[in-house]
Amino acid sequence: MTFNTPPKKNNWSWRSQAFRGLIYQVIAIIAIAGVVWFLAHNTLTNMRVRGIQSGFDFLSQSAGFNIGESLYPFDSAQPYWQAFLVGVTNTLRVAVLGIILATVLGTLLGVGRFSRNALVRGLCMSYVEAFRNIPVLLQLLLWYVILTEVLPASSEAWVLGPLFLSKGGLNFPIPVWGTGQLWAAYGLLPGVLLGWVYRRWAVKQFEATGKPKSMVLAPLTILLLASLAGWALGGAPTEFNRPVKGDFAIEN
Repeated sequence: MTFNTPPKKNNWSWRSQAFRGLIYQVIAIIAIAGVVWFLAHNTLTNMRVRGIQSGFDFLSQSAGFNIGESLYPFDSAQPYWQAFLVGVTNTLRVAVLGIILATVLGTLLGVGRFSRNALVRGLCMSYVEAFRNIPVLLQLLLWYVILTEVLPASSEAWVLGPLFLSKGGLNFPIPVWGTGQLWAAYGLLPGVLLGWVYRRWAVKQFEATGKPKSMVLAPLTILLLASLAGWALGGAPTEFNRPVKGDFAIEN
């Protein structure tokens, strides 16, 4: 025997907790909308009184400033939207390099903590234990002080052979991109394929004989040799864009 429970009726009484919650939410939404409208209206009125124009028309105007470092040429005569793209590309470049370097450093430190060498194991453990409990903001402040107070100005940069170290950063020779570098990049493709083939062969040999083969060093060597072979086929160029120390900055 089944009993059909009658559907609950909506209780619109103030004693209902659900009804009061609904009223409070409506009041909160109206209050937030009123504050947003007041701020927007006040801002637009003040901008109109002072003759300040709003919108994105300024993006097509000349920037009027230079950017010291960018992936493609930029000068003060170019518009703001290109300056914005330069900032985005610089941010992405720093982010990608930071991710790669952090991954490499973390992997080396993690492997080094299990090294049989007591010195390497101790150094890696000391680094991890020293920095793991220091807030990132404090670490950034430390590096900021080192880069802005300890390092010299660009006009008095420390010269370490072909390297220049100053508050402006670390400047070093950069290979001039050409046919040789393009062929070296092409050589990475067969290098990856050959490394994958070697790794599969090494796994099968280990399963058959029980003798381990190199799983990291050998594939990396194959990749490097393939890239060097492509570089050699491209003419083996050795032209570098070397940094030059100027009166106010170091030009690369």
